[in-house]
Amino acid sequence: IKTVQYMRQGTHIISVMAAAAPLLGLLGTVTGMVSTFEVITLYGNQNPVLMADGISEALISTQSGLLVAFPLTLLKQRLDERIEYLTEQLELGATIIENYMSLQATPKAT
Repeated sequence: IKTVQYMRQGTHIISVMAAAAPLLGLLGTVTGMVSTFEVITLYGNQNPVLMADGISEALISTQSGLLVAFPLTLLKQRLDERIEYLTEQLELGATIIENYMSLQATPKAT
């Protein structure tokens, strides 16, 4: 049981990172759009070059958050499957050993 706990211990960090990445991307999107609206407030919307920085920041942060989240989510799924397989193998091995030991402890009829 402790072995399974040790195997699952690191997957929590991956889950947190996979969940936080899109949220950080969203935060960057919001700050980029706020920056864009500040430029529009100060200079109007006649010059798209001035607005491009904020829009670029918003898009890049969104993209970055998703590029981090997708592989981490897939990695977490793969690790969970592998841990489940190893857990089953450990339980099978323990059952085999337990059965063998119980057969050895049983007195033989002569």
